[in-house]
Amino acid sequence: MLAASPSAGLLTPNATLIAEIIVFLLMVGALWRWVFPAVIRVAEERQKTIDLGLQHAQEAERRLGTVKDEVDKILDEARSQAQLILSRAQREAVTQSEELRATAREDAAAFTARVRDEIAAERDRALRELRAHVGALVVAAAGRVLGEAVDADAHKRLIDSSVAQIEALPR
Repeated sequence: MLAASPSAGLLTPNATLIAEIIVFLLMVGALWRWVFPAVIRVAEERQKTIDLGLQHAQEAERRLGTVKDEVDKILDEARSQAQLILSRAQREAVTQSEELRATAREDAAAFTARVRDEIAAERDRALRELRAHVGALVVAAAGRVLGEAVDADAHKRLIDSSVAQIEALPR
């Protein structure tokens, strides 16, 4: 077994310790010279990419807010235009309805007047026929009652008086 000398401690400088310190310093120097700058450069580039992405995201969010505001404004305008169109259509429908009612009233009044005129004309025609027929009956009856032929003047007088009596009757 190796006996440890009392003067040999952990921190006793020997060749191995000096070699390890030199290798450690060279390693730190190499890392400091070549690796750390590359790592820092990559980290900085990554940070720039992240910052740029955040800027783009903020810009996109801002644009999205702007577009949303524009869309809301367009929707509000569309709603107001739709409301105007609906109210205009309702007013036009009411106007057309009133015009149709007025036209229907005028047509009904014209039809009623025409029917009344036709009824009056038919009544007048029927009265004329009735007068002629009654006149012939009166002449025939008068001829039988009198037992003699009635001349034309007497015939006319009898017809006129009979028609006047018929017209005087209540309707």
